[in-house]
Amino acid sequence: MTGMAMDPPERTHWPVSVTLRRAMRERRGWTFPAWSLAAVELDTAERGVVETRVEEGVRDFRWSGLRLSLHRSNAETYWYNLTSRQPSLLVICQEDPQYGLMPWLVTLDQDESARQQESEAEIFSTPLPAWLIDEVERFVMSHYRPEPRRRKRRKPREASDE
Repeated sequence: MTGMAMDPPERTHWPVSVTLRRAMRERRGWTFPAWSLAAVELDTAERGVVETRVEEGVRDFRWSGLRLSLHRSNAETYWYNLTSRQPSLLVICQEDPQYGLMPWLVTLDQDESARQQESEAEIFSTPLPAWLIDEVERFVMSHYRPEPRRRKRRKPREASDE
């Protein structure tokens, strides 16, 4: 790109909280927890967990003190995320003995998500929040340059026997 440089983003990290919902399900006489992502929000609270909803069979746990960070080395995967059909924010969770499940990473990096899925981490996604789209786009435009497409040379045709 010539003459058109975008200003780098003002921020490359945001404090967030993640709310996970645990609903108890029953199937064939067995009761088990079914987890879902209820919310990811900007939040400056100290690290910790608060139970925000308790209803029959449904409980919400709000985990504060997490951080969404953008790293220059991951700009390409953020670009792929932004240009996908549904840009997403990914929440990677691990088992927790006290609550059952605990978020430990909030990311836009689909490659990291795939690596964690191979290690059997629980992964949730949610559409990229409107407040974050412009910031991520500015970050990607400042730090990622796609490789130029290279023309493939065609192999010469072999003379036919006819």
